[in-house]
Amino acid sequence: MMVQWLHMVELVTLGASTLVTGLLAGRTIWGLRRYEYRPVEVPADSDPPTISVCIAARNEVHALSHCLERVLQSDYPRLEILVLDDGSEDDTPHVIKSFAHAGVRFIAGRDIPAGWLGKNHAYQTLALEASGEYILFLDVDATLRTHSISQLMAQLKANDRSMLSVLPRREDAHRASAIFGSLRYYWSLVLASKRTPPSASTLWMIRRQRLLELERGLPDYGRSVRPEAHIARQLQADKDYYYLIGTRALGVGVEKRWFSQAETAFRLYYPIAGHSPWRAAVALMSLLFVAAPPVILMTLNLNPAESVWAVGLTLLAFLSYAAFTLRTANRPGWQLRLLAWPYVVLQEIGLLLVSILRYATRTVTWKGRPVQARPRNRTHLSINE
Repeated sequence: MMVQWLHMVELVTLGASTLVTGLLAGRTIWGLRRYEYRPVEVPADSDPPTISVCIAARNEVHALSHCLERVLQSDYPRLEILVLDDGSEDDTPHVIKSFAHAGVRFIAGRDIPAGWLGKNHAYQTLALEASGEYILFLDVDATLRTHSISQLMAQLKANDRSMLSVLPRREDAHRASAIFGSLRYYWSLVLASKRTPPSASTLWMIRRQRLLELERGLPDYGRSVRPEAHIARQLQADKDYYYLIGTRALGVGVEKRWFSQAETAFRLYYPIAGHSPWRAAVALMSLLFVAAPPVILMTLNLNPAESVWAVGLTLLAFLSYAAFTLRTANRPGWQLRLLAWPYVVLQEIGLLLVSILRYATRTVTWKGRPVQARPRNRTHLSINE
């Protein structure tokens, strides 16, 4: 009797896994095609708009120099570079000031007022200090090539948009931090819709005046862990937002240590799951269903037809993950990331569980500061993460 009951549970689980895995595979292919980067010719412009590259830095000695060097190597002719020190406890201010000779402008962080997270307040301060027609918000761990900023501006003009963001490519795919990295960009892609487009905090670019004149701008989402997602959603309604998957040709990448990725996942996964216990439970069950077929297969309780079914689901999940990895990770290294796939899926379950627990116990932090990911204006809860 017990054997029959366990076998029934396995069949029901395989049925649910079929639904979840098929949906994820379809959404993966849709997202990769929908947001594919298509190079455009960079037009000659005798008076190109000024771009203010705005970077918020807090305890970033390990990466800030490389970030600024890459920005300074850009071939875009009119750049303004502003870096705000957000209360660093290391030598970050000295690193910023050491680039003053290259035109990098140092901005001292201010006390964070009520209703703000540190990074969001830093971005609002930078937006008010910037003088460029466009603002390029850039994380310190982002990587750029010489032509990247020029191509981003060309993309905005060619597609007649006020804002874009880029899913960054892992240029260091051979490192353990990339092989075993989190899948937060993957979830942003596969959960996207016409009303809720994907977005990326690593790099997003927006017309400055459009940002400052938005009905709901950064001040309305001062305590949100994903303010760029809310802004993208507003502009998407006016068909004024564009999202790209980074490629080698575009040259927008990211190099992020594993522990930093884990902290980001703890901060984002519960909000991505809807900031709701029920939705988080559905997300957790979906991940378990993705991981279930290979586990069930190893129990050897299936008949040949059912075994083929389990093998097929395992391959489908693997191939959809492979398609995403091949498009978003540099060579060499993506082969090792594919081999780590079973571990990565189990890791995602653990990251989501910790995210749920931290939000339940109010122990989520961002750069050492406590987080409560709710918009400042409570009337905007309907479009919160």
